[in-house]
Amino acid sequence: MTNVDDSIVWHEPYLYARRLGTDGADREKFRIMAEQGMKAKGVGGNFDAIIGMAKMLPFGYVGSEVSYQWIKEQLQADAPGKKLIFNKDMVEGIVDKYDAIPEGFRHVFLLRHPLKVFPSFKNMAKNNAPPGMMEGVDLRKLPGTGFMPAGYFYKELFDLYEYLKDSKPIVICTDDLQKNPEGVMKAYCKEIGLQYTENILNWSDDGDAIMQKWMIAKEAAVMLPSTSIHKNAFGSTGFGEPSELPDKAEMDEDIVEVVDKCMPYYEKMHKDRLQVE
Repeated sequence: MTNVDDSIVWHEPYLYARRLGTDGADREKFRIMAEQGMKAKGVGGNFDAIIGMAKMLPFGYVGSEVSYQWIKEQLQADAPGKKLIFNKDMVEGIVDKYDAIPEGFRHVFLLRHPLKVFPSFKNMAKNNAPPGMMEGVDLRKLPGTGFMPAGYFYKELFDLYEYLKDSKPIVICTDDLQKNPEGVMKAYCKEIGLQYTENILNWSDDGDAIMQKWMIAKEAAVMLPSTSIHKNAFGSTGFGEPSELPDKAEMDEDIVEVVDKCMPYYEKMHKDRLQVE
């Protein structure tokens, strides 16, 4: 890309992994889950209606009509007047699609401790799934269901990290970022060649109107404001303090087992994390 610094940030769960429409089977699975969720919340159950509403938005692209190749081309296109192209995505969206990774970008991995991820993920799944769907959920049974990839996110994150090693990817520990946002952001800006400014640490509470400044799927722009996760993000004005690491002895058996499987990948990446001077 011409005269533009580029950065892609990869992370584990919490946002919809695959852009809508990149694969027919995934799109149909997502449509069924979305309709069930909408019916349970009393907001109707016609996902096609959501698509119709989305297409009326004056910003964004129609995610159900694009491909991985189209997304790659958009990210690689020249961007006159832009200093930075920043893309954030979940790692499972690119599994088996490495050929769709755009060229010329510096890759960044946001890394959280598995003991913080999986208790929260389990609660999120229960709170956002239709009644009865996730009752008594066992995380060990989720891979392959559409809720979780085979490697519980961390293997997929590590595999992508290894694949991109020659491009010198940056690993940022989210605890480090929350404890010392100024130090970590200065180090990050230095690594990618971006001028650091104080306003990086704080931002205005624009609510979901901020989406109008993004290149975002219209369907996502319709649905995201209804989730508690995104409401918190849209209403934030800066970095919060990190939470304490939960006591593993108090965790459910399935969480402990999944955490243990993920720790080797986490530890390998954590030792390579961005260091603050």
